[in-house]
Amino acid sequence: MVELFPVFFIFIPIFTGIIIYLVKNKHVTSIVFLSQLILAVLYGFYVYHYIQNPNVAYIVLGGWDDKFAITLKNDTLSLTFIGLSIFMWTSVLFYTYKTNRVYHKYLFFLMFLEGIFLAFLQTNDLFNLFIFLELITVLITILISYKKNGPSLKAAIYYLLLNTLGAMFFLIGIIILYYTYGSINISYLQENIGLHQNHQMVKLAYILMISGISVKSALFPLFTWLPKAHGVAYTSLSALLSGLLVKGGLYLFIRVHVYMFGYATYNMTEVFFYIGALTALVGVVLALVQKDLKQILAHHTISQIGLMMMGLSYGYGLSFTGGLMHIINHALFKSLLFLCTGLIIYEYKTKKIYAIRGVFRSMPITSIFLIIGMLSISGAPFFNGYVSKTLIKYSFKAEPFKMFLYTLVNVGTVTSFIKFSQILFGKKVDLEKRKDAKQFVSIFAIGLLCIGIGIFYKPIGSFIYGLDLSYVKLFDLKAWLDYIIYIGIGYILFKYYIDKDYKPVQVIRSFQMTFETANYLFIFYISSLSFILFYLL
Repeated sequence: MVELFPVFFIFIPIFTGIIIYLVKNKHVTSIVFLSQLILAVLYGFYVYHYIQNPNVAYIVLGGWDDKFAITLKNDTLSLTFIGLSIFMWTSVLFYTYKTNRVYHKYLFFLMFLEGIFLAFLQTNDLFNLFIFLELITVLITILISYKKNGPSLKAAIYYLLLNTLGAMFFLIGIIILYYTYGSINISYLQENIGLHQNHQMVKLAYILMISGISVKSALFPLFTWLPKAHGVAYTSLSALLSGLLVKGGLYLFIRVHVYMFGYATYNMTEVFFYIGALTALVGVVLALVQKDLKQILAHHTISQIGLMMMGLSYGYGLSFTGGLMHIINHALFKSLLFLCTGLIIYEYKTKKIYAIRGVFRSMPITSIFLIIGMLSISGAPFFNGYVSKTLIKYSFKAEPFKMFLYTLVNVGTVTSFIKFSQILFGKKVDLEKRKDAKQFVSIFAIGLLCIGIGIFYKPIGSFIYGLDLSYVKLFDLKAWLDYIIYIGIGYILFKYYIDKDYKPVQVIRSFQMTFETANYLFIFYISSLSFILFYLL
C-alpha cells in the first residue's frame, strides 16, 4: 500500500480541486485543509518507510517493462521538494482562504496545480516530465491572468509564450535522446548515458534541454517573464511562484545536468557558475532601482536563483548542498517577504515604496516577520539564509575573483533591503486593519522555520544530507564583521546614490524588453552554449 502513496500525492489535491469546483457551496472550500492534512500524514509515513526500505520509492505503472512504462520514482531530492511543496501550499491556503463562490475557481486551479507539481517532482520518464511541465505552465498562466485586466492578460501571455518556447526545445532534446537510446526512462538514461555521450546529436539534445530549463529557471538573460508575472499576480501566487514554482527549473537542472548526464560529463561547471553569477548580479542591480515593492522582491528572486546556480554548478560537495539548501531557505524567506508585503499593500493601497511609511508602528506584527525575512535573505547569522550562503561560498575561498562576485551579490542584496526597510520608519498611520488570523498563522509558521533552520542547521543537515555542518558557526567573528561591513557599504550606496535616483538609475528602471527581443536572446543563449560545448570544451 505504501508504494502507492506517490499516486495519492498527485490525485488527492486534484480531486479536492474538482470537488470544490463542482459542489456549489461556499463552505466546501474548507476541505482543502483536510486534503493538506492527509497529504502531510501520508508524506510522514512514506518518508519513514522510505528510510526503512528505499525500494518503495519506485513504481512501474501498467505492467510494462520499466524501460518503456510510466514510472514514478522518489529519492532524497524529490522527497525534500514534496515536503516543501505541501508546507508551502498549506501556508498559502491559510493566507488566501475565502469562502465566497468567486474563490472556488481560483482554488480549483490552485489545487490542480499542486497535484500536477507533485507529479512533476516524481515522474521518472522525460515525456511525462514535459507533459507536467506544460500543464504547470498553462495553470500558472490562468492564475496570473485571473484578475482579467489588461496588464494581467499581457503578462500571462508573455509568460505562456516564452515558457512554451523553452518547453518546445526541451521536447526536441527528449526526441533526440529517444532516437539515440530507445528509451526516455530517466533511470535508464542515467545508467547508459555514457554509451553515446560524445555523439554530436546527444550533445545537441543536452544543449536544447538545458536551454529550455534555463527559461524555466529564469536564468540570465531569459528571466524577463518573471518580474512581469509578479507585477500583476495575486500575492498568494507570487509567494508560490517565487518561493517554489520557479525552482522547478532548478529541480530539472539537477535531474538532467547533475544526475542524468552527470555534472562532469561536459565540463560545464565554470559555464554555469558564471551564468549564475551574471543572473545574480543583473537581478540585484535591477532590484536596487525599483520603486515597486513587488518588483523589488521579484528581481531579488532572479538574483537569488543566480546565487543558487553558483552553488549547484559544482554538482557535488558543500557548495552544491548549499545551493540545494538555499532553494529551501529561499522558498521560506521569499514567500514570507511576499506575504507580509501583500498585507502592507492591502492596507496602504499602494505598491510604491516611497508612498509607504510608518509600517512598524502601524502594523507591528507584520513588520517583525518582514524583518525576519529581510535578515534571512541578506544572510544575517541566526537566520536560515546565513547557513546556505556560507555553504555556497565554501568552494570560492581559494578563488578570489569568484569570492569577489559572491561579495558583490551580497552587498547588493543588503543595499536593496536597506532601501526596502525605509517603509518601516515614520509616523503611525491610521489603517482599516483587516483582522484575519489565518494569514498570521501562515507568516508565523514560515518565520519560525526561518529562525529554526538558522539555529538548528546542524541536526537538520545531518538528518537530511548526512553532512557535518559544525564548521558553520553562528558566533563566527569574521561572519559578523562581514555582515556589519555589508550593512555599512549598503547604507552608503543607498544614501548617496540609489536614493538620489540619478539618471542611470532611472534609465535602468525604465528599461523594458519586448517579446521579440526575448526570443533573440534565447537564440543567442542556445548559440552561445552550443559554441562553448562544441568548440571550446
